[in-house]
Amino acid sequence: MKPSPILETRNLTKVFPGVVALDDVSLELYPGEVLGLVGENGAGKSTLMKLIGGVYQPTRGQIIYSGQEVQFRNPKDALDAGISIVHQELNLIPHLSVAENIFINRLPRRSGFVDWRRLYADARKILAESGMEGIDPRAIVADLPIGVKQSVEIAKALSYDSRVILFDEPTSSLTGPEIENLFAVIRRLQQRGIGIIYVSHHLDEIFEITDRIHILRDGKTVAVMPTSEASEEAVVSRMVGRDIKNIYYKGEHTPAEVVLETRGLSDHFLKDVDFKVRRSEVVGVYGLLGSGRTELLKSLIGARPLQRGEVRLNGRSVRFRHPHDAISNGMIYSSEDRKGENLFFGNPIWKNITYLAIQVGRFVRMGFTQQREERRAAEEYARKLNVKAPSVDVDVYHLSGGNQQKVCLAKALINDPEVVLLDEPTRGIDVGAKLEIYRLIADLAGQGKAVVFVSSELPEVIGCADRVYTMSEGRITAELTGDDISEENVLKYCLQVGAMEEAAS
Repeated sequence: MKPSPILETRNLTKVFPGVVALDDVSLELYPGEVLGLVGENGAGKSTLMKLIGGVYQPTRGQIIYSGQEVQFRNPKDALDAGISIVHQELNLIPHLSVAENIFINRLPRRSGFVDWRRLYADARKILAESGMEGIDPRAIVADLPIGVKQSVEIAKALSYDSRVILFDEPTSSLTGPEIENLFAVIRRLQQRGIGIIYVSHHLDEIFEITDRIHILRDGKTVAVMPTSEASEEAVVSRMVGRDIKNIYYKGEHTPAEVVLETRGLSDHFLKDVDFKVRRSEVVGVYGLLGSGRTELLKSLIGARPLQRGEVRLNGRSVRFRHPHDAISNGMIYSSEDRKGENLFFGNPIWKNITYLAIQVGRFVRMGFTQQREERRAAEEYARKLNVKAPSVDVDVYHLSGGNQQKVCLAKALINDPEVVLLDEPTRGIDVGAKLEIYRLIADLAGQGKAVVFVSSELPEVIGCADRVYTMSEGRITAELTGDDISEENVLKYCLQVGAMEEAAS
C-alpha cells in the first residue's frame, strides 16, 4: 500500500503585482522521497519553495502537511512545524561564526549566558553528520569562500529536526567532493523517512539523486515523471517548450591584438601569474574551488593588493587602487556572488543597472544625477539583455535567479567596457538563460571586446572559450587552445602545479 504524502500542494497560486509567479500547481511529496523540481528561471520553482517554507503566503490554494491544511505566516512557523529550506542565495550573517549561524536564535545557554563550549560541540556534531568535518565551527563566515558558506547554509538547515527539507540549488558553489558529501547526507535523510524537494539546474544531479521529477514552465506544471523513466532530452524539451541539441555557442569572431596582460602577478596567494586576453577573444579560466580564479580577476581590477608583478592594459602598465579606477579605464568585473556583491535588494531594477555608472560619474552633471537619462539607459540595457519583468521599477529581489544575473550583466555592460571579466556568470540559472548568456558572451567578443570568464562548469568552458587557462593553488598550470581544449586536458592540468612547462613543451 502506497504511503500518504507527507506534503501536498493543491492548486497553489501566487500573484505578485503584474506577475503570476505560480499558477494552479499541485504537487505531492512522500516520506523518504527525493522529488526533483526543475524548470527555467521564472518557471516558479523558487516561488513554490518559498510558499511551502513560509516566506510567501499563497494567493489561493492549499498546503497540506502531515494530512492537515497549514498556513505558515513566516519561515519560523514552517521550521517549527518541521519544514526547513536551503535557499539558493545565502542567508548567513557574515560577522558571526559558523556555529552561531548554524544555531542562530537557538544558542545554548547556561546561567543566562551563551554556553560556547556546548555551541561549538553541537556545531561540530552537525558538521560531522553533514560530511563537513573540515569546517571550523569557530571560523567567521565573512572569511570563508563562497563554497564553504554554501555548506554552512546546508548544515544550518540540517540542524533542525525537520521532516521535510527543501534544497534550492544547494550545489551552485560546491566542488565535486562537496557535492558527493551532500548526496551522502541526502541519502541518509531518505533512510530516516525525511521528504526532500531538490531544485537544481544541473540535470546530472537530478538524475542521480531524485526519485521523481516535477517540471514547471511559466508557473504551471507541465509534467511529472519517475526519474527512472525520464531522459535528459525529454526533461529539457518540456522545461523550455522546444528541443535544444547544443546550448554552447562560440559565434564568429577572430582574436586580434592583446588588450590585457599580466606578468609575474603575485600576492599572498597568487604566484607569478602570466595571463593575457586579446580583443575579440573569449578566454575561459578553470580550476577547482580555491585555485585562485576569483582572486585573479579581483587582482586585475584593484580589489586585491598586489605584492609584485605588472598589469598591462593596451600596452601600458596600470595599477588600479580601486575597482572604480578599472571601470574608468574600460575594465569591468561581475562578481560570482549576486546577493553579496552585485545586487542591492530593496531597490528597483533600473537603480541596480546604473549603480556602477553613477559611481564613476555617468549620468551626473554639476553634482546632480540626471534620473531621466539614467532610467532611459537602464531600460535600454534591460531590454537588450531580455530581463523579464513588468517594468524596471520592480524590486530586483523579486526576479528569478536568471533575470537577476541578467541585471548584473546589464550593470556591467552599461559602462561600455573594453575588457569584461565575468565570474561564474551562469551560476544557479537554467538552461534557457544559460543559452542567452553564452550568446551574449560571443556577441561581446564579436563587438571587439576582450572577455574573460571563470566557470566551475567544465562543459561550458570547453564549449564557449577560444582559449583556456587552468589554475591550481594560485598558479596558471596550462594555456590550452584549439583541439587541446578537452575535458581530459583541462582536468589534468587543474589538478597539478607546475604543469605550464609541460603543456608548452
